[in-house]
Amino acid sequence: MQKISLPRFQGILVGTAALLMMLLISACAGTGTSTGQSTTGTTTSTTSTTQVQSTTTLPSSPTAQPVTFKAGGISFIGPVKSVTGSSLVMSAPNGQTYTMAITAQTDRSAYSGSLPTVGASVNMDSIINPDGSLTATILKPAQPGDPDLNNIAYTGITTSAVGADRVLHFTAGVKSYTFTIPTTADLSDFSGNAQAIGNNMSVKVKILYPNNTVISVGNASTGA
Repeated sequence: MQKISLPRFQGILVGTAALLMMLLISACAGTGTSTGQSTTGTTTSTTSTTQVQSTTTLPSSPTAQPVTFKAGGISFIGPVKSVTGSSLVMSAPNGQTYTMAITAQTDRSAYSGSLPTVGASVNMDSIINPDGSLTATILKPAQPGDPDLNNIAYTGITTSAVGADRVLHFTAGVKSYTFTIPTTADLSDFSGNAQAIGNNMSVKVKILYPNNTVISVGNASTGA
């Protein structure tokens, strides 16, 4: 048998080692490709998740629905903040400022047809228009010691009957109100019975501020 020389044997070993290295590099390259595909798949999954979240978020901003207009009005005593020939701005007992339009139908007989001055305390009645604005119907000087000095009277239409919980729901103009009727409230028009206040009734509700306490509920259709 022919013997293989040492140099030749070493060459074979080097060649074999090089071949093994090439196979190892090729395997690693294949693994890298597989990792790349997994990353791409992850990116696609992330994009898909983002789109679903965006779609889910869209309905979270509901459109506010306006309250159906119901005839009503607001009355209170307060100081005049500003006045022009066509409007009057007053502060109410609840701390809010209201602007009332002045028209030819506004009763100003207590001022001899003129208008109150800035700073004057005025007893004002108004009606609410379909757009939510107010028009003054009566203007007259406030009287010292008037029991309604800290009250606001809302005239509106009940939207449900009063139950055992004594909760009153009504709409005045384009705003809805909810008050709990205390046992101390004057309910003379309903024989003292809160449950006698039914649905779709015209009521005049007097609220004492700043306590937000109902002091009376009357039947507005009888001029309460």
